[in-house]
Amino acid sequence: MYSSYFHTLSREGQTLVLQAMENLRPKYDPQAGRIARRHGERVFYSNRSSMYYALGLMLLDEEGCAQEAEKICNAVIAQQYDAPEEIYHGAFRNDHNPVCVPGALDHKRLGVYGRYLTDLFYERVVNQFRLNMEDDPQLAPLSLKIEQLLGRSVLETYPVVWSCYDPNYREFIIISMAMLMEYFSDKLSSQCVENLKKSCLRAMEACIYRSRSNFTPLNTNVQCMHVFLLDFFGVRFDIPEYREYALEYAEMVVGQYLAHHSAAEFNSPTYCGVDLATLGFWRRYGSCERLRELGTIMEEGIWEDMMAFYNPAMQTFCGPYSRAYELDMKIHTNFPSLLHMALGEEKYPEHPFNIESDGDLLLVFGDILMPESAKKAVFEPKEDVVLTRQFRELSERGDPDNNNALCTATAWISPDMMTGAMAGSENPSHQLHPLVAFWRGEKGIGTIKVLRSTPDGDMNHLHTVYFNGVADRQHLTLDVDFAVNRDVKLFFEIEYPDVCNTARITADLWKLPCLNLHMQSRAPEFFLEKGRNDNVLKVCYLSRARIPETKQMSFDMTLELVK
Repeated sequence: MYSSYFHTLSREGQTLVLQAMENLRPKYDPQAGRIARRHGERVFYSNRSSMYYALGLMLLDEEGCAQEAEKICNAVIAQQYDAPEEIYHGAFRNDHNPVCVPGALDHKRLGVYGRYLTDLFYERVVNQFRLNMEDDPQLAPLSLKIEQLLGRSVLETYPVVWSCYDPNYREFIIISMAMLMEYFSDKLSSQCVENLKKSCLRAMEACIYRSRSNFTPLNTNVQCMHVFLLDFFGVRFDIPEYREYALEYAEMVVGQYLAHHSAAEFNSPTYCGVDLATLGFWRRYGSCERLRELGTIMEEGIWEDMMAFYNPAMQTFCGPYSRAYELDMKIHTNFPSLLHMALGEEKYPEHPFNIESDGDLLLVFGDILMPESAKKAVFEPKEDVVLTRQFRELSERGDPDNNNALCTATAWISPDMMTGAMAGSENPSHQLHPLVAFWRGEKGIGTIKVLRSTPDGDMNHLHTVYFNGVADRQHLTLDVDFAVNRDVKLFFEIEYPDVCNTARITADLWKLPCLNLHMQSRAPEFFLEKGRNDNVLKVCYLSRARIPETKQMSFDMTLELVK
């Protein structure tokens, strides 16, 4: 019971492993050899979580674990595309994506500019197509369905990144494969180890093409994984050019970071948490002193960057965020696990299982280096902290010559309230959170965040909406430019227990539990929508493609705590 590597882990590491396995075990489908996820009535399989589970099985070293881990490896490898001439080569298929069609996209001739212009052309034509349908009384009621059918037809015709395949998952999955080969080759069959090697090299071939061609730009977390894998496999498989490229690429990544002391996914607990976990692999496994040194520089820096925005009183990070899912760091980040391991159970006992906790089974193979200044920031109160930071964002689908706009983030942190806003972003990602506010109420922490979608609620990447916001303590301003020829819904999403039944919203005053928000706006008349439950309320403003006066909006807000 338990592998020799498991016994080398700290008590905190062992706790995280056992917790992750307890949560994953019921989700494992032994017939499919993969971890199953249920979304409504449908069941999907996760290749990434399946590989984490295979690592966990080998860590536990129970009877039959090696055989089950081999089954998982074979099942995941069977999902990998082996198509050297295709852009999706080496990617692992997701059940919820269409199958990529071969021979439909000559990406080498198309190039990065062709990819960008194709995306732009599709967006503008489809938006105009829908507007034309809405002018036809017979087609107007069907416009959304027809647009969806057109979109599905595109995806069934040629591969579209992130809609048909996810290039980032290659790195995520083969890191687990790397650790299986590093620590458990003697427990696995020689055929399984050979299959893992072939799968990793197949993926690396595609990953290197991606990083050299920049056909699809890499986020910082993927860049960090890419460097580790180049160096690791360069050593393991004796490929000197991999190691050389790893160091060259690492110098570039750290240079980009040091230019503004910020990752491209600025202040993102989800993505920067992956950065920190992966940079620990640079230090632990790096084949040369310079690579280990670069990893240390960037890892310590990101810890300092993130903890500058951490509020101990609310136990979460103040915004804004260039990429985020939830405002509560305990829901969609590995930071609780990172802090639990870095600080120890006595100082930081919390380690709630969340969406990212499957990855703890990989996290324990790395190392965590948390600077003393960052450790202090976990506990030292922030009474009246004003922050201004600049960073270069990454617009994955943006113009290749202009996809890293210089942005300015402003924030204010106090024990009972904090605010954040961003200016200069050109990122169309649905994960952009350009304005946020937190307050402490009688029933917990309340939050406000700004998002946008189509009127039907679709939150895809195609909405060219520009935000320019400034946070100055309890005062926030936001200007919004809707530079897209379709209707877009801008909304302030408020989350607090029972807010749908207790809030009183007027044009100039939002009476929320324990908070008054005084609003001055230049915007269309608002309307309210209930969120996923009574705890989520949306204050919405609709920009209409054919009503010019709705194409720019501005908001001036003052927040006042009410006892």
